[in-house]
Parts: sequence; C-alpha cells; structure tokens
Amino acid sequence: MEYEFKPGKIGLKIKSTHSMAKCIAIIRKYNPISMGEIKKAIESSEYVLTCPYISHPGVRMIRKCYDELSKAGIEVDIYEHERLTDRELLSNLIASHRQTEREVRAQVDAEVASEESD
Repeated sequence: MEYEFKPGKIGLKIKSTHSMAKCIAIIRKYNPISMGEIKKAIESSEYVLTCPYISHPGVRMIRKCYDELSKAGIEVDIYEHERLTDRELLSNLIASHRQTEREVRAQVDAEVASEESD
C-alpha cells in the first residue's frame, strides 16, 4: 500500500456575525468565491478560508483575515488539522516558517561560498 502525504490545513469558520454583508466583504478580500458560497459556508459552519499548514503565505493570509474579521466584531474560530486552536498557533507557525527560510538561505549561501573557494 502506497502512503500519500496530505498536508493538514489551517482554516477559519465564522462562529457568529452581526453583519453578514460586512463579514462576506472581508472574506472576499482573501477568498474570491461568490457571495452565495461564502454565505452558505457561514450558515453551515464550513470553512470560509483554508490553506495548507505548510504554506507560509497562506498562514499569513489566514492570520490577516482572522485579525480583520475579529476587529470588525465577527466571532471567528481557527482550526488546525480539524481541531480548534488559537491565533498564537498562527503566529508560531509564521515564526517557524521564517526561521526555516533563514536557515535554508544561510545553508545555500554557505554552499555557494564553499563552491566559489574551491
């Protein structure tokens, strides 16, 4: 049996909103699906925005959308691998992704310098 790696996802679900129109307008900045699809996702407690757990730009986008929705007074839940989590996880993931990028960049620079000195 062959194992297929499927990265987990980070996602947002709307818990409650006092203004459906405002909520939809914010979500459409980050997810270009139709207003009807967003409304249906909100009403059925489905994800309104997701990204792979390992996507640095995606996690940053999720955090930005979450912050904007929260600032507008909309209650939002963050899920990681289908489990409820919090904003701190997003910040930790972003910091981890940045650290990995720095380490890879340093390793590549060291390899280039080593090849140039040979």
